[in-house]
Amino acid sequence: MTSSLTVRANEGVAFEDGPDHGRILVFGRETEGRYGLMELTLAPRLAHVGDAPLKLGPHRHDHIEETFLVQSGRLRFLLGEAVFDLNAGDFVRVPPGVRHGLANTGDAPVRLLVSFVPGGFEELFLTYRSDQEPPPPPNGFIEAARRDFASEFEDD
Repeated sequence: MTSSLTVRANEGVAFEDGPDHGRILVFGRETEGRYGLMELTLAPRLAHVGDAPLKLGPHRHDHIEETFLVQSGRLRFLLGEAVFDLNAGDFVRVPPGVRHGLANTGDAPVRLLVSFVPGGFEELFLTYRSDQEPPPPPNGFIEAARRDFASEFEDD
């Protein structure tokens, strides 16, 4: 890293989340909690579910605003009760308390920039990363998000 203000294409803190992967670009701890930013790549649909029905993972965060900028690929997005597709260049802002979810519906990876305001939620992607030994507990991410970030998750 050239400085704490610059993150090159091969830098950031990488993580894996099953077939998905990403890198944290800015931690909330670096911005006095103001925001966190990560790049997330969602694997093609078949890497996730095979022939199973598509799951959007509906959830909400009482105190976090999230934004999503699609950099490449096609993404199915849930916002409130609406479900729609996003393409490269499309942007969604999810205010605190708003139900949302997402899934890659295509055959190619989807790459997004995801921000969290205030920051801190991005830390869960490192704490519960799937590329560590021993592996994290199966529901650890969800339990920590509920406990530490007033998040609610639905079964879909």
